[in-house]
Amino acid sequence: MCRLQGIKIAAVLSAVILLIALLPGTLRYLGSAQSSMPVSTKGEGYPLTVHDCRGVDVTVKKMPRRIVSLSPAITEILFCIGAGDRVAAVTSYCDYPPEVKKLPKVGGYLDPNVEKVSELAPDLVLLARGTKRDIIDRLSSLGFTVVAVDPTSLDGVLSTIRLIGRVAGEDARAESLAASLSARRDAVAQKTVALPEESRPETLFLFSLSDLFSAGPENHIDNIIRLAGGGNMAREMRVPWPQLSMETVVTRNPEVIFVMAGHGGEAKC
Repeated sequence: MCRLQGIKIAAVLSAVILLIALLPGTLRYLGSAQSSMPVSTKGEGYPLTVHDCRGVDVTVKKMPRRIVSLSPAITEILFCIGAGDRVAAVTSYCDYPPEVKKLPKVGGYLDPNVEKVSELAPDLVLLARGTKRDIIDRLSSLGFTVVAVDPTSLDGVLSTIRLIGRVAGEDARAESLAASLSARRDAVAQKTVALPEESRPETLFLFSLSDLFSAGPENHIDNIIRLAGGGNMAREMRVPWPQLSMETVVTRNPEVIFVMAGHGGEAKC
């Protein structure tokens, strides 16, 4: 094996490590991290007001006891920071930790069923980028406390963890988790920062194999690929979430392809 090939393989392994550490599906790989986190003082600091990704100031009046999570990543964060026992329902794509499978499902994270959410009478609804705006507006109009998050960079991912911890009353554990992930990111960056362009394997991230939507420039997925030592094939598309043609993918022939499981809509068996 030549030295250049060795560098590229190392970069790919670094990319895998970082993707595991910071993308949805992430926190299952942190092992027993939750047990080593500080204990939060529940119920203090309310009411509190946060500024969410919609540009809306949302007031959480008291410690939430019935949380509906409309994103797999949010669900995992809630359980990892010690708020899992207060999660009342999740999406059909939430599958970790194992106890999540026993919780009521309210549909996909793009198109959750508002009626099912309403029946559960949540005191906090957490959702992520992609949930249809009319659904968010309906939930808000019904009087539910809705907080939306949309991390568009690696720092944004860490800020989102802290925000979720704040509204859920688990500030200390959220801060500990964010610090741990930040340290993992920095450790990978130290190994890849000096990689020359020709040594970065061309990498393609796809949300699914059916429609070939990818991640363009200046978002957290692009950040991850770059920081981990790869070169994002879709970066030159100039839009955040481009749809590629199969001809483009075949012609470019990327060395590494990551495909996200699930599409966000209602799961079909």
